[in-house]
Order: sequence, then structure tokens, then C-alpha cells
Amino acid sequence: MDTKKLKALQWKVFENVAAAQLVPLMRIGDELKLFSRLAEAGPCDNAVFAEAAGIHPRYSLEWLCAMCAAGYASYDSDAGHFFLSPEQVAVFADEDSTSLMIGAYDSLASLVMDEPKVRAAFKTGEGVPWSDHHPCFFRGTARFFKPVYKSNLLSRWLPKIPALTEKLEAGGSFADVGCGHGVSTMLIAQHFPTARVVGYDFHGPSIEEARRLAADAGLAARVTYETRSAKDYDGRFDVISFFDCLHDMGDPVGAAMHAFRQLNDDGLLVIIEPFAGDRLEDNFNVVGQMFYSASTMGCVPASLAQEVGLALGAQAGPSKLSIVLRQAGFSDVQTVATTATNIVLCARK
Repeated sequence: MDTKKLKALQWKVFENVAAAQLVPLMRIGDELKLFSRLAEAGPCDNAVFAEAAGIHPRYSLEWLCAMCAAGYASYDSDAGHFFLSPEQVAVFADEDSTSLMIGAYDSLASLVMDEPKVRAAFKTGEGVPWSDHHPCFFRGTARFFKPVYKSNLLSRWLPKIPALTEKLEAGGSFADVGCGHGVSTMLIAQHFPTARVVGYDFHGPSIEEARRLAADAGLAARVTYETRSAKDYDGRFDVISFFDCLHDMGDPVGAAMHAFRQLNDDGLLVIIEPFAGDRLEDNFNVVGQMFYSASTMGCVPASLAQEVGLALGAQAGPSKLSIVLRQAGFSDVQTVATTATNIVLCARK
């Protein structure tokens, strides 16, 4: 046994355990709005923060120290004051920030609570339906993807497909399949006011939430949401999208084939998926750790619970995704953009 390798592995486990122990603290901080209260209070001692947050000072002190130890909050040792830096505000306290990441902890908490269901599925080989997850899973997914889409969808990804922009600016039709809470759908509706925009999802509660959010944003007249699966919606469209959801589907080939039939002759299919390399070893890194773990708990069980149950997984990679689209009938499949966490593909008939 190599002692240095052993110590390095033990330290890696220690770091991961320390990170995992933040999950309940982050959920508490989010639910009690502790990050926003600290941002509003500015540099202050624990007593002032506890009063502003409406919590017991002994709990607030331990929470604040944990956040500072993690680098999620800051401490002025001379003044004895706690505060959030501008970067910490952007990542944890500003719901409209394009850097917000706290939504991930909603999903993490739900996956811990859903562990018994997935553990049982390991033995049976059966799936765990998407709807069986804890409710905070759906909110967490939407909140986690929202800043990514706000930062990239309209300014970096879609401009890589000029034909798409031209179609929607001219009042074309857009279908967002697997839209969840409608984050991406609303961005499209806001940016292309003359386009006909529809969001579909097979999870009824998510569609209800999407309708509520659209109404709150003043977009109810410009975007329509319907509870439909990826293989039973109607109508013809200039653009159809699958944003971070194709790999969750039991029959991604069938879903892409249905999109092929519903597209106009010169229509475009846009796929956004988690970034992955084609070889397993390409994904043995921090991003791969995150996506393989999420895939084990959410994506693969969801797919196996549906018809066909192909279970692509969140780390399918561009080659597998291209094969799926070509099997569905698309002859022109291109990777048009990549980031550290996402890959964007465009397919034409």
C-alpha cells in the first residue's frame, strides 16, 4: 500500500464529507433566508445578525462559522463582524443573479430523502418515476438551471444557430419539450415577443408552477404550457428543443422521432445536455462526479421507470446523442457550442 496515496484518498473523503455536511445547513440558510438577511445587514456581529434574521443567536453563530469555514461567508476578525462579499451575494443571496448556485442544494436534499427508493431500485432493476421525487427536487432543478440559461441561452448558445434566430424573430413557432418550471421557455418568450412559444412537460405539478411563474412575469399571454409527454404533443413547429432532459426520457429515440415529425420541413431541433466526453475516463473529474452522481439518483431511475427505459444517463456524450438523433431520422447533427457543464447540438432533417 502506498502511504501517500492512502493519505490523499482519506483527505479527499474528508473534503467530500465536509462538503456533504453543508447540505442541511444550506437548506436551512435558504429556507430561512439567512443569506439575504446577512447581505442586507452588512458587516455585523452575531447578535445583530440573529435579531435581523429572527433566529436564536446560538444557532446563528454556529451556522455563520460553518459558512465562513466553507468560504461561503466572510469574517472581519478585527471588528468581529460577519458579512457576504459581492461574489458570495451573487452565488447565494441574489435570486436574479446569473451566478446563483444555491438551488443545487434543493436537489441534493431531495436525493438524500429519495435514497431508499433508489436503493430498492438497485436490487430490482426497476425505475423510480420522476414524480416520486421529493417536491424540492423540481424547484431545485429549475433554480439550478436558471442562471445557466440566463447566462448562456440567448447570448452564447442560440446565436450559434443563425437560422433559429431568424425564424423566431420572424414570428416562428417554438416548442420546449420537457420544460419543467418553464425557465427556458420564458426566456425565449421574452426575447422573441412575436414568436409562438409552447412548453410541454409530462409532470403536471411542474406545468402548474410554470403557468404561475409565467403569469407573475407578465408572460401568460405569450407562452402556453401543456401537460404532455415528449411523444404525444400536437402541432407543427419551426424549432423544437430538449433542454437538459433528453437523457431522462425512457425513449429518447422515440421522443426525437416525434420531434422530427412535428418539425416543419426546414425546422430545427436543439438539444442541450450536460457536458461529457465520449469515453468513460474523459469524465472522471469533478464535473463528471457531479453528473454521474445526479444521474445515478435521478436520471437513470427516471428513464428506467418509462417505456423502453434506454437510460442514456447524464453523461451520454456527443457520440451517443448524435446516434440517437440519427436513429430518429435527422441527417444533419452538429455540436454548435460547449461549456464546462453543457453541450449544445443542432439537428436538421
